[in-house]
Amino acid sequence: MSSSVKVATFFSQTEALIAAEYLRANGLVATVMGDDAGGAFSGLTLSKGFCIYVPQADEEMAIELLENPPSELTDENEGEAADLSNSDTPDINQVEY
Repeated sequence: MSSSVKVATFFSQTEALIAAEYLRANGLVATVMGDDAGGAFSGLTLSKGFCIYVPQADEEMAIELLENPPSELTDENEGEAADLSNSDTPDINQVEY
């Protein structure tokens, strides 16, 4: 069984969860550990923060990904912001909602 190593610490649980999901989206196993008293103290820096742990074999890759996050979604072919609209979905009539 491989051991886990801490690769980052965040003050808020939300930031830690976003960073962990980014690592997972890149194929790594990431675990968030921390305590905010079940949400009672969320946003307060009373604890040691929320830590992200990855398997020791993935430590270098995780640190690289966290230190160099993508700045924006880009279209690799044109270098411009990608068009995220989906032409296959029908228009939603706002009157219905």
